[in-house]
Amino acid sequence: MTHFDKAAADWDKEPRRIALMRAIGEAILREAAPTRETDVLDYGCGTGLVGLFLLPHVSSVTGADNSPGMLEVLRAKIAESGLTNMKAILLDLQKDPIPADRFQMIVVAMAMHHIADTEGVLRAFYDLLLPGGTLCLADLDTEPGNFHSPEMAHVVHHHGFDRQELKGQLAEAGFAEMKDATALKFNKPVTGQGEREFSVFLMCSRRPS
Repeated sequence: MTHFDKAAADWDKEPRRIALMRAIGEAILREAAPTRETDVLDYGCGTGLVGLFLLPHVSSVTGADNSPGMLEVLRAKIAESGLTNMKAILLDLQKDPIPADRFQMIVVAMAMHHIADTEGVLRAFYDLLLPGGTLCLADLDTEPGNFHSPEMAHVVHHHGFDRQELKGQLAEAGFAEMKDATALKFNKPVTGQGEREFSVFLMCSRRPS
């Protein structure tokens, strides 16, 4: 059982996390403007906080994660609400084949820093998008490495991202029209250091038509 499987049952009990994911969802609606015709892949979806927020505004959401525990929580939410336009799939793009489905939009909220192979996963996102589709990456701006607790160190591969470097990686993967915005800034307790401010960006880019 992975760290995220163990954390899944209590994942939604953290008010700061709920507020963060809502702010990211609002930024996606504002900056990327999905429509009721947009089929969305929410990669690294966890318990589906962002995907469920977007669902009333889009055609469908496919939540994908490599944690069975997180997906179990999401599937329970889907069943409880009787949702017919959302599903959850087990997927790790660092090792699994690319699914057959294609999407108009991919959203990745606070998951990229848990992915070791940034370049490889960006290429997979490119392949999963329909021509003209939009990739929305929301993650931490570069931070000194104290956003996560020490016990999470083994699942953190990046201490945030430099926006310009990420734009370069997106361009290498074939994306164009990169634009970034600050989704929110917030204070968070840091082990042994009180509270400090962190910022989260939203970067949207497009697969050329």
